[in-house]
Amino acid sequence: MLGSGFRDQEVQHLTWRDRDLQNNLARVTAKPIWRFRPKNWEERAVPLPTVLIQQLQELRERRNALPAQLVFPNSRGRPDRSTDMIVKRVAERAKLNCGQGITKHGNKCSEGPYCQHYFLHKFRHTFATEHLRHGVDIRTLQTWMGHRDIKSTMVYLKGVQSKDALAKVDAGALAGYVAKKAAGS
Repeated sequence: MLGSGFRDQEVQHLTWRDRDLQNNLARVTAKPIWRFRPKNWEERAVPLPTVLIQQLQELRERRNALPAQLVFPNSRGRPDRSTDMIVKRVAERAKLNCGQGITKHGNKCSEGPYCQHYFLHKFRHTFATEHLRHGVDIRTLQTWMGHRDIKSTMVYLKGVQSKDALAKVDAGALAGYVAKKAAGS
């Protein structure tokens, strides 16, 4: 999820056929058999890091998986709807739970994997913010994220601006110009 920026259901419905090994891409496509369609019907392709493509290829070979099979199925070969709980269990084992939250069902963060601070969508936020931070233009990211409206993608600029704005300002041409004027040249 971190490497693709996919939404939870997009990962749940990813098949081996959705990968393009030659171009290091993963596609989000409709899966009528599972009654899955991408949000806003936005089918798209997202580049994946080479190392992730290699790991997925090794996983497919170990499983001897067919192209139409899910990449991350549950024990019955169906979409695994418990992926959010996996993140919460990892956070609990790592002792990262805040210990103060209570879910709408009364489950306490201090008593199990229920912390509201850990959820799959955080991987999507990190994917977007890191790509912006490393120079991917916002229109390209909009396509990768499957956002219909650029405003949805612009939300991720906040993290980039707050951490990187001063460094970019200081490294820019205007800072050099101001420095020359201050030095009297």
